[in-house]
Amino acid sequence: MSRFGKVITIDLSSGIVNQEEMSEVAVRQVLGGLGHNVETLYRNVETRIDPFDPDNLLVISRGLLTGTVAPSSARVHLNALSPQSGLIGSSNVGGYLGVRMYALDIFSIQIQGKASLPVYLYAGPDTIEIRDARELWGLDTRATKERLNQKIGPDNVDMLAIGPAGENGVLYACIMAGWDHAAGRTGLGALMGAKNLKAVVLEAEPKKEKMTPDQGDVMREYVSRMKKSATRYREFSTWGSAYDIMETHRMGMLGARNYQDHRLDNVEQIDGHHLVRFVKKKSRCHRCPISCKAEIELTGTPYQGFKGGRPEYETVIDLGALCGLTNPEDLLYLSNLCNVMGLDTISTGSVIAFAMELFQRGLLTRRDTGGLALTWGNATAMEALIRQIADREGLGDILARGVKQAADIIGRGASTYAYHVKGVELYGGDPRGMMGLALAYAVSMRGGDFTSVYPVPEFRYSAEQAEKEFGTRKVVDSAATKGKGAMVKRCMTVSTVIDSLGICKVPALSIIGDFSLEMESRLIAAVTGLDVTREDLLAAGERIMHMEKIINLRQGSRPEDDTLPEFFLNTSFEKGPIKGRKVNLAPMVADFYAGMGWDESGRPTRATLKKFGLKILEA
Repeated sequence: MSRFGKVITIDLSSGIVNQEEMSEVAVRQVLGGLGHNVETLYRNVETRIDPFDPDNLLVISRGLLTGTVAPSSARVHLNALSPQSGLIGSSNVGGYLGVRMYALDIFSIQIQGKASLPVYLYAGPDTIEIRDARELWGLDTRATKERLNQKIGPDNVDMLAIGPAGENGVLYACIMAGWDHAAGRTGLGALMGAKNLKAVVLEAEPKKEKMTPDQGDVMREYVSRMKKSATRYREFSTWGSAYDIMETHRMGMLGARNYQDHRLDNVEQIDGHHLVRFVKKKSRCHRCPISCKAEIELTGTPYQGFKGGRPEYETVIDLGALCGLTNPEDLLYLSNLCNVMGLDTISTGSVIAFAMELFQRGLLTRRDTGGLALTWGNATAMEALIRQIADREGLGDILARGVKQAADIIGRGASTYAYHVKGVELYGGDPRGMMGLALAYAVSMRGGDFTSVYPVPEFRYSAEQAEKEFGTRKVVDSAATKGKGAMVKRCMTVSTVIDSLGICKVPALSIIGDFSLEMESRLIAAVTGLDVTREDLLAAGERIMHMEKIINLRQGSRPEDDTLPEFFLNTSFEKGPIKGRKVNLAPMVADFYAGMGWDESGRPTRATLKKFGLKILEA
C-alpha cells in the first residue's frame, strides 16, 4: 500500500470505479495537487477536445501536505479543460474537504464521462459509489448541502456541490465547498453540470496524528515566521483579505466602474476594516493559525438576519468597486447570493460591470435588459441579473457566456469594454498600476487571474532583495518593465509548487513572503520523510508549468493570447497616482518567454522539452 494514498478513477458513463496507488516516483516529479492534476491532463488529453466533451477529465487532488500536521495545509486543487477559456482550467479550495481525502487515503479523484441522469459521488470508509441525485437537481448549493447532510449525517462530511449556474452551463459557474469556500475560477462548475454530477461527498473522521518532536520544531518555526510579519498577520486575521482595499485605492489600482476610474467615493465602506462589524464568528481552514475566514450576519433591511461568509479581496473589488457598489450590506448579500447560486464572484462582478458600462453608453437599453436600470451601484438590478445569469434567462442568458462571448453576441462595439485574458475576466485590480501584475495577467496559463502567479516581490521586496534575487532594483519599481519577466517566472514557479503542496498562499506568500522554498523543503521532509531540496521543488514547478503550456498549445492557444485588453495598453488616466501610465507589455513577455526556455512564439524549445522529458503533440 502506498503511503501517499489512492488515485480513484470514475467513469460516469459506465459507472466503473477503479483504484490504484500513488507512486513515490510520481510524487517526486509533480508533488500533488495542481502538479498531479496537470500531469494527468497532459498524459490523458493528447488531442484537442471541446471542454464539454464527456472525455474531458475533472481531476480533484489534495496537495502533498494537505490534511497533515503541516500549518495551513487545507488546499485541494481542481483542474480540467475550462468551459470558459477552452484552455487549462484551474481552481483551488480550502476548508476541510482535503482533511476528508487524507483520512480516506485518497490522493486524487479523476472523473470522466457523463451520467445519463443526475448523480453524486460518495466516498466513505467502506465504499466509493455513484448515487442518484435526481432529487437534488435544481437545488442551490446551500440546499444541496443541507439535503445531503440530512441523508448522510452532518458529522465528518464535506462536499463539493454545484448550484443552478453549474446545472445550466453558465461558463463561469463555480463549485462550492460549504457556504463560503469556492473553487471559483475558470468555470469548472459548468463541467460538473455537463457531466450530470451534482456533488462529490466525502465522509470520514479526521486522522488523529501527533507531531514528532522534529515535526513540532519545523511547524513552530513556520508559524513563528508568520507571526514575525506582525502587521500583515494581524490584518489578515482581524479584517480578512479585504483589509487593504483602501491601499489599492490609494495606489490608483482600484478598478472602479469597469476600469473607467481608479477612485470611488465611499469605497471605505467596503474595506475589510468596515466589514468586520458584520462578523458574528471567525472561522478557519484546517490547521490555520490565521483564521481569515468569518461568518457574517446582516442586520438592516431588506436583509435582516441573512447569514453567510465574509468575501475575499477580489470579490469585494469585482462585485463592489468594479460595479460602483459601496453599500456594505448589499455587497455582502450579493457575494453570498453568488455562492448560493454557484457563480464565481469575480467573473460575475466583471460581467455585471461590463453590462453596466454598456448601459451607461447606450449600447444596452431597458429593452435589452428587460426593464432593469443597470446603473452603477444599483444592487436591486444586480440581484435580478445574478438570478437571470444563473437561470439563463433574458439578458442573463447572454451574460452567462462571459464578457468575451457576450460582447460578440451583443456587437455594437461592446468588445471594447470586455476586459478578459484568454476568455477569463480580470479580478478588478488595474494592471496599469504594476507592470509585474500586468505581465502576470497576460501569461497566466488560466487567463485573467493573478493568483496563479502572485507577484508579491514587486511591492514587498526591498531594492536590495530585488537586486540579489533578480539582478535589478527595477523589480520594485511598479512603473518599470525591467526584471519583471524573471520575477514573474519565479513567482509563477513558486505559486505552482505551493498549489501542488496544498498549503495556503496567504501565509506562505502574502504574509511570510518568502519565494525561496527553503521552508517548504523542510516541511516536506518533516511530514513525509522525502528528501526534496528547494532546487528539486523549483524544477518540479517548472516542469508543471511547461505541461500547462503544452496543454494550452494542444487546445489551440496562440502567441497573441498572452496579452491584455487593448484598453490597458493604449489608454491612461489624466490624473492620479498612475497618471499617464500604460502597459508596455511586449518586452516583459519576451523576457518571460526567454527565462522559461520558450521561443519567441511562446512554445517550449526542443532543448527545454528534452530537459524535462516532455513532448508537444500538435493540436
